[in-house]
Formats: sequence, C-alpha cells, structure tokens
Amino acid sequence: MSNVFYAGITGLVIALLNVTTIIGRYPYFHYFELFAISLSVISADTFASEIGIVDRKVYMITNLKRTVPGINGGVSVIGQLAALLGASIVGVSYGLLSVGGFNILQVFIVILLGFIGCQIDSYLGALFENKGKLSKGEVNFIASFSGVILGALFLYLL
Repeated sequence: MSNVFYAGITGLVIALLNVTTIIGRYPYFHYFELFAISLSVISADTFASEIGIVDRKVYMITNLKRTVPGINGGVSVIGQLAALLGASIVGVSYGLLSVGGFNILQVFIVILLGFIGCQIDSYLGALFENKGKLSKGEVNFIASFSGVILGALFLYLL
C-alpha cells in the first residue's frame, strides 16, 4: 500500500466514526480534534523530513549519536523546529475552524500531540523501519494512530 494511504487512514476512520454522531447513533466525542491530531502528526513528520534534511547536524533519536541526514530516526534542530511548525499550522487551522471558537487549550493539545506523534515516528523509523521490519507507511500509520490514542485519552479525561 502507498505511504499516502497509510498516512491518511487514521483520519479517514475518524471521519467515518463522526458519521455515527451525525446520524445520532452515538454521543459526540471530540472527532474533529482527533482528526486534527492525526493530520498534525503527519504534517509534523512531513515538515521534519522535508525541511530537516538541510541540517547537517543530525542525531539518531535512540542514542543521540551523530548520523547522516535523511536516515529514518535522525533528528536535528531544524527538523524539530520544522515539526513544530507543521503541527502548529494544523493546530491553528483547527482552532480557526472550530465551531465553538478558538480554544487555546485544544489548539495546544493538537500541536503538542502532533509533535509527540512525530517523535514516535522517528523512534519507530530508527527501531523498525531501518531494519526492514516496518514500511514507511506502516510507521506513519502507527505514529498517527498513537497520537490520536493519546489525544483520545487526554480529551476523555478533560
């Protein structure tokens, strides 16, 4: 399956679950926030990968030893800032599009979990993708899904 499919599957499932709320079968549960979190993870990862590659000071996320730019699990200052930017774009967009108005706490949650999901992606890339145990798409799916699960737990506790 393609990387794009894996990256979008979590958001697609959340959108389909939202239909259950629309037709009145189940009560409302933060589906828009969870959808935004899934996009925030993917955006943060994409920004980190595409912009972070210009930084020559790259460290493996698992042991913080220097490594080559572009390797799965490699992180850099520019890449981390880019990840934060990608997550922030989605988070602020979510806040602006929210029916209830701009809620800074919810925007922060979307940004934070997008950034954390990107770190999960880096760990999975270092531990499994580099060894051929997971594909890029599978890593993206697990990272996005992990961010959403953490978000669901957090939003449930609020």
